[in-house]
Amino acid sequence: MKLFANWKTLSLLSLSALMVSQSVLADGPGRGPDDRYDGGPSHGEYRRHDDGPRHFSYRGHDFDRGRPVPDDFRGPDYRVDDWRNRGLPSPPHGQHWAYVDGNYLLVAATTGIITSIILNGMHP
Repeated sequence: MKLFANWKTLSLLSLSALMVSQSVLADGPGRGPDDRYDGGPSHGEYRRHDDGPRHFSYRGHDFDRGRPVPDDFRGPDYRVDDWRNRGLPSPPHGQHWAYVDGNYLLVAATTGIITSIILNGMHP
């Protein structure tokens, strides 16, 4: 009787080990070389795009991110087309850079809304 009990226990243990090994294999091969975690910033370390300056004033006009550029500063005299030479990033499609009193504005072309401000930008 004792031999039968040991055989039964051994069979159950073997069956359990076989089931566990099958579930591990079903998990897939794991991460490949193009699917790796490279240790990038954790969730709390990303900077939000809107952390930059939000406002400046010039000649009685206010320039606020999220509001339109005052009409007096929408002409071609303020538009920046040589943004590469000035060290500015490429403006997104439908936007352009403007230069007002030493400050750069990223402006939505159709609405005139200021989407970003760089205060005291260097002008070559």
